[in-house]
Amino acid sequence: MNELLDNPPPPDFEIDHREDFARYFLHERREIVFYLEALAKRTCLITAHLDEGERFFLTTILAVDAAGGRIFLDPAQVDELNRQAVAARRITLAATLDRVKVQFRVAAAQPATLDERPALVVPLPATVLRLQRREFFRLEPPADNPIHCRLEAHDGQGHPRNFELMLGDISGGGVSLVADIDDAECFPRAALLGDCRLDIPGEGVIAVELRVRKAIEVSTQSGLHNLRIGCEFVNLPGSRLAMIERYIARIERERKARTSGLL
Repeated sequence: MNELLDNPPPPDFEIDHREDFARYFLHERREIVFYLEALAKRTCLITAHLDEGERFFLTTILAVDAAGGRIFLDPAQVDELNRQAVAARRITLAATLDRVKVQFRVAAAQPATLDERPALVVPLPATVLRLQRREFFRLEPPADNPIHCRLEAHDGQGHPRNFELMLGDISGGGVSLVADIDDAECFPRAALLGDCRLDIPGEGVIAVELRVRKAIEVSTQSGLHNLRIGCEFVNLPGSRLAMIERYIARIERERKARTSGLL
């Protein structure tokens, strides 16, 4: 499964641009372990870049030892690359999980065995970058188990009003809210909606800030009219983004399973 790839151009890792991608970094150990175990469970291909990335090979995560703070990797087929992995100053690992780019960086590997198989072992990373841009994928929540958003907005006279709205769709970058046409004055373009509460089935309630980007009138198949309010997340922490994208991935897997007859 592993391949030796010679003389690639040095990559420009997103993980080195924290000022641009700060919101996509995970710092909580529980979240980090969750995604590393997901990579292992699905046998996702991972590119292990040695030092500055001039040399790299393909690998997978064999196991995550959360208690011991270790990750076991499938070694390269070329022994010289394994020796370089042990001698490296750092290793940058990059993969894709549910169309989300995952990157993390660790110190040099050590030779090890796992279930009597040769392996490389590296320490559990302190941070993980999960990079999914807003335009990648938008999901319509199931009609029988919708997502609700509780928020406060102000009418044309500046008076506060409380709303509980259903989501028309959700992505890693924002949501669309479904409201009554008569409430359009409460959602002008560029309005900031602070302390919104998203009740996400299977994940819990999370607090987010939303910025209104557009509000349009739409018609349903039954002839009803409502207001669709397109919003983007503002300064969404990486841990909350991870919850949203975990929900999106789970619902999409369930839909595919139902379509194929597995559910």
